[in-house]
Amino acid sequence: MEGFAKECAVVTHYRLKADHATGGVVVDPAAKLEEELIVRPTSETIIWNTYKNWIQSYRDLPILCNQWANVVRWEMRTRLFLRTSEFLWQEGHTAHATREEAVAETERMLNVYADFVENFMAIPVIKGIKSPNERFAGAVETYCIEAMMQDGKALQAGTSHYLGQNFAKAFDVTFINRENKPEYVWATSWGSIDPPHRRPHHDALGRQRSGAPAEARPLPGGHRPHLQECRTAGAGIRESRCHHGSPPRPGHQREI
Repeated sequence: MEGFAKECAVVTHYRLKADHATGGVVVDPAAKLEEELIVRPTSETIIWNTYKNWIQSYRDLPILCNQWANVVRWEMRTRLFLRTSEFLWQEGHTAHATREEAVAETERMLNVYADFVENFMAIPVIKGIKSPNERFAGAVETYCIEAMMQDGKALQAGTSHYLGQNFAKAFDVTFINRENKPEYVWATSWGSIDPPHRRPHHDALGRQRSGAPAEARPLPGGHRPHLQECRTAGAGIRESRCHHGSPPRPGHQREI
């Protein structure tokens, strides 16, 4: 948790009470918790505490867990529609018998994220490795995909972490390997949230729906003789979109 210490929300009381002086509510001093609760910023602590009970032998491996969960990170500055203090995200946690399997899984998930964002969300990304200062807390290596926003800034759109045996050692998760010797588990984790998959499609005019079948449609003005002209124009728009990408944004189209 050390790497997330400054971002952890800590629950100290379990109820509020009415403040008759102000007409509002305040923390009830009598409701102080004997043991403070830390709202999870990520799920490694829960997952590895569970893996300790699940893993005894190489026959139990690999374990591949994927989940959607809400987490809270008390960041210095949040960004509306991009990163709030609490967010829903997809995260995966895997345990392996060998280093090679864990590294392969880390790279595989990086490519899964890149394929999804590029081919389903229509956002080109750059794949790379984070610097030591930006590396996920407890990871040996962090792989990432970065997308470019309209203002030229890079936006992290997904990460895949090779954890080595760090979390296994922290939680004392061992297994009996094929040589009948105890060994720490090798691990990965990876995650992504939804807003970065939408943000690069925004500009000053609003949101672009990259997945929409069409962004422009000619409408007849009530005279049936123009129907065929509209159909011909619509076919031209569809053909242009297939060959040249999305049509111009509203306010920049040619009049048809």
